[in-house]
Amino acid sequence: MVNAFTKIKIPYETAEERGVFLELELDKKNLFASFIPNEQSGIKDIRGAVVKAIENPVAGKKLSEILSGAKKVTIITENQFRQAPITEIVPYLLEEIKKAGAIAKIVIGSGKVGALSPEEITEKLGPAVANSGIEICSNDVSKPENYVFMGITKAGVAVSVHKAVAEADVILSVATTQATLWGYGGSGMIIPAVSGNDTIEYNHVMSLAPDCVPGNNECRMQLDKYEAAKIVKIDMGINLIVNNEFEVTYINAGSFEEAHKEAIKVYDKVYRFDASAFKNDKADIVITGSSAPTNHLFFHTGWIGMNCKPIVKKGGTIIFTTPCPGYHAWPGFALMDLLKPYLPATPESHERVLKSFYDKENELWAGCIWYKVFAGLLHADLYIVTLPENLETARDIGLTAFDNVEDAYQAALQKEGSNAKVAFVPYGRYSVLDV
Repeated sequence: MVNAFTKIKIPYETAEERGVFLELELDKKNLFASFIPNEQSGIKDIRGAVVKAIENPVAGKKLSEILSGAKKVTIITENQFRQAPITEIVPYLLEEIKKAGAIAKIVIGSGKVGALSPEEITEKLGPAVANSGIEICSNDVSKPENYVFMGITKAGVAVSVHKAVAEADVILSVATTQATLWGYGGSGMIIPAVSGNDTIEYNHVMSLAPDCVPGNNECRMQLDKYEAAKIVKIDMGINLIVNNEFEVTYINAGSFEEAHKEAIKVYDKVYRFDASAFKNDKADIVITGSSAPTNHLFFHTGWIGMNCKPIVKKGGTIIFTTPCPGYHAWPGFALMDLLKPYLPATPESHERVLKSFYDKENELWAGCIWYKVFAGLLHADLYIVTLPENLETARDIGLTAFDNVEDAYQAALQKEGSNAKVAFVPYGRYSVLDV
């Protein structure tokens, strides 16, 4: 007798607990398609790959040429919620800056997330760098005196950046390239990474645009970030792709925009899928999960609704498995309570959401994330599978939450019918689905 069932393994990881999957048995007649990336293996010699990249840029000058004659060099890194393993990269850059006779500074591009604690800085940069005596600071918009006006973008955004960046002769950035809610990560090493409050907020208004979606590198928000990098004059961008095992699979360097776009091409070969089969015949249910690099908070893992939206029908169901154990004092669903006044998602509550941003009742540094969750809920139901300790909070917000994937799937089948068409996107946050 032919087996009429198949099992899928849905990622359910955190940084501390890798290799965790939830198994779900499906009737073969339901599973229509799976979008599983063929991820590249990790680079064994990261330092060697960095050396090669910075002296063989995809565009622009070599690092040795850039550093010639420099007096002040600032390195911009990502915050603690991004994957690039800079503990293996920044020490080498510091060595080269010292050889060139320049003074180095490091600015952690924390945008409006807040300044990192000494412990977080040590974890992000490594003990050797953190204790080296080099000036290290985090972006902190609560101190407006630390920002310098640099110019205005074509979209009318006044660009003010941290003075440690504005005063440098040479600016280097190290970033992760990945699909995000706003196009691709890695482009925001000026806005929002090291910019002042108003710069971030006015740029992030563009996140509300309908074409500001995962995989669209031409949306206005993305283009505005590139322009800010030109205004401030980042001399070299170093870009990394990190797979779902936390391994670096690709490194390049060069002129900021050109190098980032080249990294996107490489990323798309692995994580961008032809989903045209769903153009006119959408899935009833999409099942997706979260891997270790998405970290600890639903605020960061919950982006998947917009990634999976292209293939799920209007009124369909997305099942998303994400443990969200929390981060330090922040519980797993921290900041998501901002959604509560606007749920359930309706056209009327949508209008109130938008008005709240323009009235500055809500800030867009956080709104650019939770609004995308709201926009996803306007299109399809979201069934969240998470740790038991998150259920009360998630449900109080107005989200549909389970602590068991089988229960979530059976609820979805009851809603969509026994013949529901199912699509499986294991790594939803990092996947781009083209219909």
